Amino acid sequence: MNSIQHLRREDIPLLGNLAVQQYRLANGLQIAVVVDKTTPIFTYQTWFKVGSADEPAGRQGLAHLFEHMMFRKTASRPMGEFERIVNNNGGTGINAYTSRDQTVYFFTFPSDKVELAADLESDRMANLVVDAEMFETEKGAVLTEKNRGLDDPNRLLWETMYSLAYTEHNYRYSTIGEIETIKSFSVDEARKFYANNYSPNNSLIIIAGDVEPESVVRIVDEKYGPLKPAVPDKRDVTAEPVQREPRSTVITHPKATRRLLAKSWHVPDMLHPDYPALAVVGKLLTSGKSAVLNERLLNTAKATEVFSDVYVSHDMGTFELYVQCADGEPFESVDQTFLSCVSEFAEGKISDEQMQIVRNNLQREMYRAVTVPAQLARLLGDGFINTGDLSFQIKAMKRIEAVDKNDIQRVAAKYLLEGKSTTVQLIPEQKV
Repeated sequence: MNSIQHLRREDIPLLGNLAVQQYRLANGLQIAVVVDKTTPIFTYQTWFKVGSADEPAGRQGLAHLFEHMMFRKTASRPMGEFERIVNNNGGTGINAYTSRDQTVYFFTFPSDKVELAADLESDRMANLVVDAEMFETEKGAVLTEKNRGLDDPNRLLWETMYSLAYTEHNYRYSTIGEIETIKSFSVDEARKFYANNYSPNNSLIIIAGDVEPESVVRIVDEKYGPLKPAVPDKRDVTAEPVQREPRSTVITHPKATRRLLAKSWHVPDMLHPDYPALAVVGKLLTSGKSAVLNERLLNTAKATEVFSDVYVSHDMGTFELYVQCADGEPFESVDQTFLSCVSEFAEGKISDEQMQIVRNNLQREMYRAVTVPAQLARLLGDGFINTGDLSFQIKAMKRIEAVDKNDIQRVAAKYLLEGKSTTVQLIPEQKV
């Protein structure tokens, strides 16, 4: 295995007795292996460092289009063969998703199928067939998905939110792309995008579960080692300027049955020292029955659904609020309730009990996630994409546990009171 270079000589500790072993092949492919013998399965995830923010302005949607095409045919496997092999060998959970900064392909197999999984994934990394007939078929499927998404009030709400909250950065674009852009993609454009971005040096393989690291690395080296690296497309993004004034809009949707409110405030990336405190603020507001917004909106029947959290991507993020308003409850009343909660935080009106409940909830969520290989791999991959550190999200728990009331006061004031918000109100379409 001369092509393998250890990135770290020692394991990277996670939680309990779990650790991640990280490797890199000579062609740049990165590998992360986590051994968990509790169940005789493993998850196999391929993380490509390409998402909608990596696409040229006005050409969004190719990464998502490949999310569909990668399940079709390769030079040696005809249409439908990939899924047939997975299903016939006990594979489950076969799927993929595209985000701003990554595209991820994943499935779960019985523990004796590592070689099969590596064979399938290395094949479609190098040998995907992109022909005119298949390309047009998949464009049609994506257009159908796009139109179906436009029928979803919540999707319209958030696509409108991001297009308004970001004025310069590529995060303002829809991941799925726009109808006219999708229609205009050419086969040659798609082939070039695939050749440049779906390469070993632009990807990370995460294998977590009942596996033997030495065997995994040997197999991955055998299957992926011969693949040649490429030069990924240069990420061309413009820094988002500071938002100086509030922004807002009102939209309608024919299928909406409730009035929906979404608000966001710009926040830094996950590596910023304020990230842990912002995460705690989101939980203080809406995590658990005793969370303050839940008590004041849900428990008083002013809203039927409430959620707040910090949503951080590679370059920056947003602190977000979502409320499904009860019939007759004005948007202004919901806004004022939120503002009063945040103002109390900024004044230090937070009990020790509230802080402990949030810490307990976050710890419980983390421990639950690391016991499921697929969820653990997602934590590792998100940390890798957003910070370059596989274990970042798990290590961040210690920083979150150290957040105190002074931290909450400071970030509540700085980002939510002094920061400028973007607001989208969605109302049911009036019947004529």
